[in-house]
Amino acid sequence: MCSEKNEKKILVLDDRGPEKMVMVSILGRLGYQVTADASLDSIKEHRAAAPNLVIINSGLDGSEEAALSIASQGCRVILLSPPHENAPDFRGFVDATEHLLRGIGVTIPEIVMVVNDFISPLPGKSIKRQPRVPGGYKVMVTEDGKVSEGFIFNLSATGAFVELSHPPDRQTQLDLEFHLPGHDVPFTFHSTVTWRVLPEESKAMRSPPGCGVFFMDMSPEERTTLEDFVNHKGRT
Repeated sequence: MCSEKNEKKILVLDDRGPEKMVMVSILGRLGYQVTADASLDSIKEHRAAAPNLVIINSGLDGSEEAALSIASQGCRVILLSPPHENAPDFRGFVDATEHLLRGIGVTIPEIVMVVNDFISPLPGKSIKRQPRVPGGYKVMVTEDGKVSEGFIFNLSATGAFVELSHPPDRQTQLDLEFHLPGHDVPFTFHSTVTWRVLPEESKAMRSPPGCGVFFMDMSPEERTTLEDFVNHKGRT
């Protein structure tokens, strides 16, 4: 597994063992320096380490107060609500630049993408998260000349989460081909794997195994077409 060293520090505060373990594992594989705890008892000690991002399970007592007190220009906070059995999603975050508790809907496979969106911008820069829509479209995946079939779990104008039984390593190069409703010509993109959910992590993440990919070498026309599709489907 390839991961680059990253100076960004992430603190995960969550008393749900499997979910915390998987989040720490995936974020660690992405190169972030990750620390985890099951309670808010030692929050002062953790804050002394100056994390760049804190992820808090809102099921912990005092989670909202802690989130608002931690949020600052240099430390963003994501406040997670425990997912219901039939509606597995994370909801809510504190935007540290605005110090406001706001609501968003984020499906489980997107958590790492959301983390990257929140932690990557320079201080003072606004956060622009690419909108995503549910997929369900069959995709042919080619890796080193070998073709396999998967499904696009969700889609944005710049990438997708591809459901695969054996997701490849990060930075693996893939060629994807898929059709979208209303489009006769297939989309064919050279893509790079940015992260993955392993089969053994799937249950805890309430997500299918698979990988997040970034579309490369897109033409302006292709990007515009995908943006229109995502925005239209998102409104409907």
